[in-house]
Amino acid sequence: MKEAIPEAGEATLYDSRENWPPYTYRDYPDIKPKAYEAFMKFLATENTSNKVLELQPWISLCASRCTFCYYPTSTFNQGIVEPYLAALKKELEIYAKTKYIKTSQFDEIVLGGGTPSVLGVDQMIDLIAFCEKRFNTTDEYFIKVTCSSKTLETEKLEKLAEYGVYQVDMGAQTFDDKLRKQLCLPDSAQNLEQAIKTARKLGLCVCIDLMYNIPGQTMESWLNTLKKAIELDVEIDTYSLDVYPGTVLEKQLKAGTVPPQGDAEFEKQMYLKAYKLLTEAGYKAIGHDRFSRVEWHYKESCLNGWPWAGILTTGFGCIMGYLERFAYTNIEDVNGYIETMKSGRLPISRLSESTTEDMMRRVMTRLYLRLPVSKQEFFEKFGKLPEEVFPQQIKSLKEKGLIESDDKEIRITKLGDLWKGNIAWEFAPENISQKE
Repeated sequence: MKEAIPEAGEATLYDSRENWPPYTYRDYPDIKPKAYEAFMKFLATENTSNKVLELQPWISLCASRCTFCYYPTSTFNQGIVEPYLAALKKELEIYAKTKYIKTSQFDEIVLGGGTPSVLGVDQMIDLIAFCEKRFNTTDEYFIKVTCSSKTLETEKLEKLAEYGVYQVDMGAQTFDDKLRKQLCLPDSAQNLEQAIKTARKLGLCVCIDLMYNIPGQTMESWLNTLKKAIELDVEIDTYSLDVYPGTVLEKQLKAGTVPPQGDAEFEKQMYLKAYKLLTEAGYKAIGHDRFSRVEWHYKESCLNGWPWAGILTTGFGCIMGYLERFAYTNIEDVNGYIETMKSGRLPISRLSESTTEDMMRRVMTRLYLRLPVSKQEFFEKFGKLPEEVFPQQIKSLKEKGLIESDDKEIRITKLGDLWKGNIAWEFAPENISQKE
């Protein structure tokens, strides 16, 4: 008999749910000459990981800024586009000429950001084509484009679909117009819905971000948004809204100009309601927060290869780059990025090189991604089994019913899915403190 997801209020193993694992880009140290040299030496080696990578050129430009946004983006300015694209191509070219990248294969090209759809469609396609010519792609690779429904005109969608784009990603967040206005989302729910319908009619897969525990959001509003997403036949990434320091939303909450967020129990109930509604509609929970009905998403190489695969992110403001034991972010200022590229140096601002102990901990965060930890692979990489390295954590999580194991692997349970962020933190080193 399959274990059922716990009902709201049943699971009280932690005071609150952690929504993100340890080791975020904010923890990476500022780049030092020695670290840069080590990274360049790594890029001069052959990729022997047998893992497929993902390529992400970032367009960290937006026509407007949402109140909750903490990403390092710049306001769209037509005058900066051509100089920026030239600099971005130069960075891509530097990576493409390294031995590591020459001996790598990519199964996804993703225009990230930011809002790449602020570009003209010909500029978007030109950038994709540039990447296709310089990087080795698998026989069946996928092209994805991050978009805003406000800048996703029908003509753009038609040309992207004709070119071969497989998926468009949209930061929908909610179909509640009152909440959309409060968050300064760029258009109405009706416009969002129309853009999705147009993309789906053209045969494009559409993946949308949806937020829960938005200030003032009711359970009814949340469920209505989920039902609308199901009706539109989209892939869904569900995120609990974390309010970051320095954002407009944080200032509004402190000033009391917007309603407060729901408490930890209400947030947990929202997740459980979403899990039940979506799985009953045929969605499968995959990755850290995705619900999908597309088989290919279940086996995406970059996800399933964590932490041994990689995402080659480029462009100003990119924060998700990692290649095996190296993780990095780029310069956040667009003008500083352009100037750095004129020097021919990679525009990395933060760079982390993981130790063997770090990598063992990162492997265990596969549980946060709803992926099993292979005991054989762990032993091949580190010469020890997970139980030998993390005996107390594994014992405790088993006793709580959050993980289970056999001779081959360790995996989360249905109860563990609710607390997967907390599970990841169990494997964090003691000197990494949780967010304040």
